[in-house]
Amino acid sequence: MNFDKRLFPKPKPIGTIKRCILISSLLKKSDLILDFFSGSATTAHAVMKLNSEDGGNRKFICVQLPEPTDEKSEAYKAGYKNICEIGKERIRRAGDKIVEENSDKEDINKLDIGFKVLKLDSSNIKTWDSDYENLEENLMDSIDNIKSDRSAEDLLYEVLLKYGLDLTLPIEELEIDGKKLFNIGFGSLVCCLDENITTDIVEKIVHLKKEFEANYGLEKMRVVFRDSSFSDSVIKTNALQILKQNGIDEVVSV
Repeated sequence: MNFDKRLFPKPKPIGTIKRCILISSLLKKSDLILDFFSGSATTAHAVMKLNSEDGGNRKFICVQLPEPTDEKSEAYKAGYKNICEIGKERIRRAGDKIVEENSDKEDINKLDIGFKVLKLDSSNIKTWDSDYENLEENLMDSIDNIKSDRSAEDLLYEVLLKYGLDLTLPIEELEIDGKKLFNIGFGSLVCCLDENITTDIVEKIVHLKKEFEANYGLEKMRVVFRDSSFSDSVIKTNALQILKQNGIDEVVSV
C-alpha cells in the first residue's frame, strides 16, 4: 500500500521502519513496538507488514497528540481534522490491504490487524468538593460519583488501569437480564456497571464463575460494581454474601 502523501506530506519511510523493527525483534517475534511520535502510523503499518512476511506476532503502541490539520490541507478537506484521524484510517486500510495482498498465504486470516484507540482523559470518578458553603449540594452530587458524560466502557478501562491489567486483554460483553456484564480475561475480572443490580444478577455471576472454572481452569474471579449499583444496603449485603459463599472474596465498588 502506497501512502497518499497529499494527506501527510512527510511520513516515515515504511521500509526503514520495518528494517529497524526486524533487526531489533528478529529473535523474538512477539515483541511490543512503541512509537511515541506516531504521526501517520507508519510504525503500525510496518509491524503488520513484517508480521505478514515472517509469521510474527509483534504488537504496537502508537502515541500521537491530536494535532489539528491545516484547514487548507488535503487531509482537512478529506475529513481528517487531526493527525490521529489520519493514523487510524491508515491502520485500517493498511491492514485490509496486507491481508488482500497475501490472500494466498496459509493462515493469513490469523494475522492480527485489529487495534484499539484510547484517549487520555481525567478520571471518570468525581472528586470531592470540600466547599462547606455548598455542602448540601455537594452531598447530593456525590450520590452518583461517576461523571454524567462518561460511558460504562470509559469506566471499565479506568478499572483495568487501576488493577494494572493489560488493556489488550480479551473483553467479552454479556447481557444478563437486561444488564451489561464485561468479562475480562476469561473470568478473571467481571464488571457490572449498571444500576439496580439484583441478587438474580449476582447468582448468574456465580454461575459464570463455575463455567469458567470448568472450561478454563479459572482459579480466582474478581467482581467490580458501581457504588450506586444497588438500590439499598440490604440487597448489597445479600449480594456480597452470595459472592463470598461461592468463593468470590474480592468485590470492589467504584
